Amino acid sequence: MYIYEKKGRYIIDFQDIPAARAKMPEIHVPERQGNFEEVETGFPEEMAVAEAKRCLSCRRCLGCALCWAECKPEAINFDLPDQDFDLDVDKVILTSGMQRKIVPVAGNVSNKHMNVVTDLQVERMLADTGPSNGLILRPQDGEVPKKIAFVQTFGADNDSVRDATLIFGVNEAILAQKKIEGAEISIISPAMDAFKESAGGDLDKVSGVNFINGTVVEAAEVGESKDIEVKYDAGGEKTETFDLVVLLTQPELPPSIQDAAKMVGVEVNYVSFQGKAGEMVETDKPGVVLAQNV
Repeated sequence: MYIYEKKGRYIIDFQDIPAARAKMPEIHVPERQGNFEEVETGFPEEMAVAEAKRCLSCRRCLGCALCWAECKPEAINFDLPDQDFDLDVDKVILTSGMQRKIVPVAGNVSNKHMNVVTDLQVERMLADTGPSNGLILRPQDGEVPKKIAFVQTFGADNDSVRDATLIFGVNEAILAQKKIEGAEISIISPAMDAFKESAGGDLDKVSGVNFINGTVVEAAEVGESKDIEVKYDAGGEKTETFDLVVLLTQPELPPSIQDAAKMVGVEVNYVSFQGKAGEMVETDKPGVVLAQNV
């Protein structure tokens, strides 16, 4: 069904949306009399989460039809049915893509806490076009942190995963140090010694960053400032308090790439794509190659 507006836009009544829209809870009519109480009470958390998932699960456009209205050749046809095609190809090339898994710190401190963020969030802050115009700010109070810890909370099964994680963190630490005068920055990783060895002395050129080979065993918010107290084992248990803790996220293949690999009959992981950029690596499956991206 198309509902046309004066400007030629329409809304499509999609038939395949998996769940009906949630009804906003309201107070009963007798409770509204003689007061100024809000009639709509808002979604409780569980309902709000379910509704957000529903809105994102239709897998299609929002139905605003702006694309249709702007398409002069009228090439957009919402009634066109889906079709399956069989294609004969010489090669199937799998590319990696990437997503980053957030592993919380022991002690139930995760990026849900105000002054614990991820390296991806810091990357956005450091961008001059980002939300803070290139500055790192504490979410709790908007202050510039002076003492920052970058923390690797997972053990890397492979050198490539380890290096990808820590290089990302080191680059952010260097940028942060340049932008925050007098900043004290530490990077804590259980694989730091191995990373230093593979770097071949390059880390020695980085001044002002404390590289710690240690495993975080616990972390907690402290005081009204909600600073993060981090306890770690570095050949002996130590405790430090930081203005901001940055979780180093774990690079891994997105489920879509893993599913595509299964469909063509090959087994892959994140490391499978870590070679010389632009190279194609043959797999055990004839005609299926992996595009390297490092």
